[in-house]
Amino acid sequence: MSVGQAVSQLLDSEDMTQVQMAMDLNLSEQMISHIKNSRRKMAYDIAETSLKKYEAPFYCMGILHEFADKCSPPVFQGSSVERHRLAFEETMVNEAQQAIHKLNEVSFVKSPALISRSEREHVKEAIGELLDVEAWARNLSALLATEYNISLKDCYYNRVPVWKSKGWLE
Repeated sequence: MSVGQAVSQLLDSEDMTQVQMAMDLNLSEQMISHIKNSRRKMAYDIAETSLKKYEAPFYCMGILHEFADKCSPPVFQGSSVERHRLAFEETMVNEAQQAIHKLNEVSFVKSPALISRSEREHVKEAIGELLDVEAWARNLSALLATEYNISLKDCYYNRVPVWKSKGWLE
């Protein structure tokens, strides 16, 4: 999803006008139109402001993906994606099972400095499987938050104390 597609999707899903978005982001309506139609790039500070302003999970995912140099999961919208929560759940579970299978095949006991090329390729495959799980989990979370009208931002904020209590965060 490009930034322009993310803006279009946000305007549609939130039933928002370009005028409203322009006011929210302190931009001209013309600039919103240019960004929406991919004639202009969204500035980093505008992207940051919009991420703080809007709750729409798929919009946030699309913007994060673009501004994180593709190092954040994209919004899945390809021709083989059935946009239904049950299909997303099944796909995510299948991807998780494939990742577990791959992790069971790969040994991380050896020092990374001592592995062979073939073992290194197996590690790369395992990372790929983990990225598939991460991307499907993010898409499923975004879809559920959207359909059930739950703030994904609040869900993240509420998980931080849990992660801290488990010692995963300082």
